[in-house]
Amino acid sequence: MGVRGLETSTLVVIHRPSSQMAHPIGRAQVSAGDPIRPPTVKTLPVLTAYTGTNADLFPHILSMFLPEGSVIADVTYGRGVLWPNVDVSKFTLLKSDLQDGIDRRKLPYENASIDALVIDLPYMHTGKSVHKALNKQYHNENNTSHESAIRLYVGGILVAARVLRQKGVIIVKCQDEIESGKQRLSHVELIQLLQLLGFEVLDQFVLMQKTVPMMRFKHQKHARKNQSYAIVARFRH
Repeated sequence: MGVRGLETSTLVVIHRPSSQMAHPIGRAQVSAGDPIRPPTVKTLPVLTAYTGTNADLFPHILSMFLPEGSVIADVTYGRGVLWPNVDVSKFTLLKSDLQDGIDRRKLPYENASIDALVIDLPYMHTGKSVHKALNKQYHNENNTSHESAIRLYVGGILVAARVLRQKGVIIVKCQDEIESGKQRLSHVELIQLLQLLGFEVLDQFVLMQKTVPMMRFKHQKHARKNQSYAIVARFRH
């Protein structure tokens, strides 16, 4: 199937901008005890946890791990919810999504041509109201279990190992879940998978919701999850 004028078998040659800087985006210095400023303000230090949206968190991750001029492939770009607070002119951003005809498991990029790859897949599975839509958008033919959700990530991680340059960075957004009354710690499983597949975990960020999550039932057996994670890992080999 054609992809923006390309056949899916065509490799896209990525040229790194000549103006690439060798250091991350600069940030103003703050001191211990100062109040936490709005996430869009570039301040030191970068913290492990923030309250807000993906758009609030993402600039902090980029400022820590990706210098200006980096080639970044967001392979689940969708509506671009990660990027509103990022000055994308400072990077080469490659946007793709299954809705555009680009399967994250068959990226049209050369081997070892990307500095960073971003994966932000659906955190939930099954459910009569979402099952069909998720299958259509994310090409998951058996979206019936926690394991099927994890398999979505595995496909993206394996492709990242092909397209990332050595010491390239993968950023994985995820969230834990309760399945049939049991804890399923997705972020732990994905960290283990990344390590098995040749990545070194550099950092983990926690994003807290601004609002109280919805509850389907009054009776509660587990604490309602109101946080997601962004795992940052470096490709070793």
